[in-house]
Amino acid sequence: MQQHAPTRNGPPGARAGSRGAGGAGAEAAALRVALADSLAESARLAGRLRVAERQLAAGRALASARRAAAEDDDQALGAALEDLSAFSAELEDANAALAREVAERRAELVAIDAALRESEERVRLAHRYAGAGAWDWHVPDGTMTWSEEYRELLGLPADAAASYAAWLDGIHPDDRAATERALRACLEEADTECEVEYRVRHAARGVLWLSGRGRLHRDEAGAPLRLVGLCIDITARKRAELALRDANENLRREVEREVAAREAAQARLTQTLKLEALGRLTGGVAHDFNNLLAVVTAGASLLARAEDPARRAKLTASIAAAAERGADLTRRLLTFARRQALRPEPIALSPWLREIGELFARSLREDIVVEVDAPGTLWPVMADPSEMELAVTNLALNARDAMPRAGVLRIAARNVTLLGTEEPEGLRGDFLRIELSDTGIGMAPEALSRVFEPFFTTKSGGGGGLGLPQVYGFARQSGGAARVGSRLGHGTCVSLLLPRAGSAPRAEEAPPREAGPAGDRPLRVLVVEDDEAVAALVLDMMQHLGHRAVRAKGPSEALGQIASGIEVDLVFTDVLMPGAMDGLDLAREVAAARPGLPVLLTSGYGGAPARVAEAGLPLLRKPYGIEALRRALAAAARG
Repeated sequence: MQQHAPTRNGPPGARAGSRGAGGAGAEAAALRVALADSLAESARLAGRLRVAERQLAAGRALASARRAAAEDDDQALGAALEDLSAFSAELEDANAALAREVAERRAELVAIDAALRESEERVRLAHRYAGAGAWDWHVPDGTMTWSEEYRELLGLPADAAASYAAWLDGIHPDDRAATERALRACLEEADTECEVEYRVRHAARGVLWLSGRGRLHRDEAGAPLRLVGLCIDITARKRAELALRDANENLRREVEREVAAREAAQARLTQTLKLEALGRLTGGVAHDFNNLLAVVTAGASLLARAEDPARRAKLTASIAAAAERGADLTRRLLTFARRQALRPEPIALSPWLREIGELFARSLREDIVVEVDAPGTLWPVMADPSEMELAVTNLALNARDAMPRAGVLRIAARNVTLLGTEEPEGLRGDFLRIELSDTGIGMAPEALSRVFEPFFTTKSGGGGGLGLPQVYGFARQSGGAARVGSRLGHGTCVSLLLPRAGSAPRAEEAPPREAGPAGDRPLRVLVVEDDEAVAALVLDMMQHLGHRAVRAKGPSEALGQIASGIEVDLVFTDVLMPGAMDGLDLAREVAAARPGLPVLLTSGYGGAPARVAEAGLPLLRKPYGIEALRRALAAAARG
């Protein structure tokens, strides 16, 4: 099938616009005149035919009369004259009927013309009020016909030629390519309808938006013949859309400003609450550590004066116990901050809860009944056993303190599958819900909202204030959640959500036997420590263990000693040190400078274990005693 693509002058071979120069109104008037003339001529021809038939019959009667007169046939002449008289009367009747029929036809034409004009006027008014204009494109020769309304939409005078080029010139330059593509698609593809929106540059009204819809008519061979359609002025709609878009954008910006202001206010409030909590935290830590330091300071002073070995041993034990309490306090703080490194493993929850329930039944108080609901169908839970035991113990102790006279502590667990919608934390997957509920005095709403703050306590005796924060930190760091529900006078229920383990708990194995001090070979150790007091203690412990130790104050000094060829069997370095390099950087440099030289790291920083584990290096956590140091050095030396 022959294809036609529009060009500036329409299809190839088209001539521009002689058909539409007079406009659609003049052409319609000419058609009405031609129709009226045609109908009147038809009526006149029909009447003339009937009159001619009567004239022919009258002529025949006259000829018969003439023949009868020539033949002196009176009888025949009389009959012919009678016929002639009758035909004359009929001829007059036919002429009168013809005149009436012509008049009736003319009246019908006048009525039809009036109805047509009225219909055209209605269409014109409808187009004008709707901002619409009609057009007709004769595709083979490129001629176009535009309605008066369409000319007005294009901003063209009445005498302007209707042509493809004139139409294309009026379209906004940014819309010409897209509009022509829409026409080309309509002509070349199987579609019979096209629709396109474009802008025109109106001389008086500026830029207008038009929406054009047309229908393609094809000839018998399937080639494009005529594209007829209607254009509507959609400028008001487009301006409304633009105004709405601007209003929405302004609203969006206003909402963003409001949200930002609210978030800023919330952040200020949160910061204020954080500072308040930090103040309590600092005060609580200072109080507890001052107590511990008092034990250490007083014990050290007494130890220097004591001569009795038993007395010296007792003082040493109290100093060590105070140090252990300090380490435990630090560990709880790190757990609350979720910086304490956990060692999660699968735990069979049912026997674990029954065992700890029996422990609580013996150790809490005689007037407290402990109930355990732990069905055998519970999934294994993934958690750090020590931290989970500490968390549940803290909850049990809180429950005991909340029941001063007597009561029931109930421990229950269930398997739950969360979809991410019913929990505030958005948890999804399989979890174990562990609940500890008591029949104690409960809490008021203002206290309930602060139970997870460090050092906040409702106990009249002034509790430590780190129990529930440790529980919260443990649960969140384990990938779960912790919640508290309570009503004053109706007890408290604490719920722990911990993730289901992906595998069954492993059977407990006997720990490997370690070589005693006598079995540890002496080592040459390079100690990298920036703190003078800590370095002195470490060097003393090394000497006590039978090792030879050399100190470097930082990574750069340590690398210099290694480069000088110092003989060492192991590098023992702190993780956090001042300067550009830390202990992990030093370990990488040592591996590059002297491959195979073991490196043992140490740190009291909560974030260090994860970084050290990623590097695949051993870590000794601070604080540590001489026995922990011995084991760590021996393990690192063995590799």
